[in-house]
Amino acid sequence: MPAHSPSPHSPESPTPDRRARQRERRRAEIYTAALELFVERTYDGTTMEDIADRADVARATVFNHFSRKAAFLQEWAALRREQALKAAYAGGPDSPIREVLVRFFTEIGALSSASRPESVAVILESVRLAETWQRPPLAAAFAAAVVRAQQSGEIDPAVNADRVGLTLASSYYATLTAWASEEPAPFDLSEEMAATVDLLLNGVLPRTDPAH
Repeated sequence: MPAHSPSPHSPESPTPDRRARQRERRRAEIYTAALELFVERTYDGTTMEDIADRADVARATVFNHFSRKAAFLQEWAALRREQALKAAYAGGPDSPIREVLVRFFTEIGALSSASRPESVAVILESVRLAETWQRPPLAAAFAAAVVRAQQSGEIDPAVNADRVGLTLASSYYATLTAWASEEPAPFDLSEEMAATVDLLLNGVLPRTDPAH
C-alpha cells in the first residue's frame, strides 16, 4: 500500500505562513553567508558557489533568492535605507527637514560604524555599480522630504526637489566612499554628513541684508 501523502489541509503539511517564514529564514541565512564571505574574501573573491556552500544550500537555491551577486549589495543598501528612514521620521512626518536629514545620517553613521568591516566591504563595491548612480531610491526619498518641506514653507517652492534629492544622495555616496577608503576611519560619518546637510541648506555665499 503506498505511503500516505499529506493533503493540502493535513496538519502534516506546512501552512502558507509557515512556508513563507521558512523561505524568509532561508533567504536571511543566504544573505548573512554572503556578507560574511565579502568581508573574509572580498566581493570579487566570492562566488555564488561559495555562498551556497557557506549557507549549506544548493547553488540554484541561492539564485532563487538572489538572481545575481550584486543583489546582495542592493539588499544591504535597502535594509540600511529602510532603518535610517524610520529613524529620520521618528519625530513625525512634519518634522523640520534639517532634523529629518540629520537623524537619517546619524542613524546611517551609527549603523556603518558598528559594522565597519561589513560596511567597507559593501560600500566600496556598491559605488562601482552603475545602478547606484542612476536615480537611486535614496535620491527619491530625499526628494520627497524636500517636497514636504516646500509644502510647509521651509524651502522655496521654486527649488527642484529631485535635483536636491540627487545632490544629497550623491554627497552621501561620496562621503561614504571616503569614509570606507581609509583605515582607521578618517572622520565621524554622522558629523560629516550633518555638515553636508547644513552646507546644502544654508549655501556657501555670504548672507546679505535684503534691505540693501
